[in-house]
Amino acid sequence: MHLIAMIRILRKESIMKRIIVAASMSIVFLAMGLSCGNSSSPVTPVLPDGAWAGTVLGESITFTVDDGQVKDLQFTFVYWGTDLPADTVIWTPGDAAITSNEFQMTDTLSSGYYSYSLNISGTYNSPSDFSGMLGTAGAFDSLGVHFSTSDSLSWSANRQ
Repeated sequence: MHLIAMIRILRKESIMKRIIVAASMSIVFLAMGLSCGNSSSPVTPVLPDGAWAGTVLGESITFTVDDGQVKDLQFTFVYWGTDLPADTVIWTPGDAAITSNEFQMTDTLSSGYYSYSLNISGTYNSPSDFSGMLGTAGAFDSLGVHFSTSDSLSWSANRQ
């Protein structure tokens, strides 16, 4: 009888050990799952509001960041080509939202025989640095004479 009783006790201990191990593993996996968080949602840093200034081909570029938007962007660009009469344009496109640390603006202008287009994009790199690219084109059309030029340039700006 002792042998049968010992077998029953060993079976009970074995079942208890299995239950304890399974419960411990469940707790560990639950804790790991809760500590991981949601990795699918990117963290967007808070953009510092304020004035920014930099250069494009030696000319100044200025803008303000306010509540996640680029506002009051302004820069001067001189359009010229071998046969294109020189013309200076002061660009002031509208506001643009900053999404995933980037913004993009487009604008067009026409004045007399001249027409221009602008596409500017920027990336917020750090609390003190924006950089990007701009593409622009200019054209002069008068009495059957057509001249055009285009440029693709990099720019950068720092917080003021």
